[in-house]
Amino acid sequence: MYSSIIFGIKKKKINKKRKLHALNEFTESDVEYFIDKIKDVKPFPKLRDLKRLLSPALSLDKINAILRYLERSKGIIIDLDGNIIWIKEKNLKHESELSDTANFSEEFVERFGRF
Repeated sequence: MYSSIIFGIKKKKINKKRKLHALNEFTESDVEYFIDKIKDVKPFPKLRDLKRLLSPALSLDKINAILRYLERSKGIIIDLDGNIIWIKEKNLKHESELSDTANFSEEFVERFGRF
């Protein structure tokens, strides 16, 4: 009644010389290029305009990966409408304290002291 059918499964040949990498893998130079291009546009672009702005150098997968990386690392802030509203400057000291960077009023300094 039933005939047995045997299916052969071919293993895919793997070329050992070819290195596989993820499409969303990016380098530090990609991140710098991304930030520099965004800073050149005034006002900062919307998310939907990033592909048109960065497309020859960065793929859409890389753009999305860099965008999520910068959001998680607090490098940029995006509002609910999809506007980039703030980009972190990297020339600031990471070890600076509030007392070094803030401008306190004279009343505050008199009451609490400078440090």
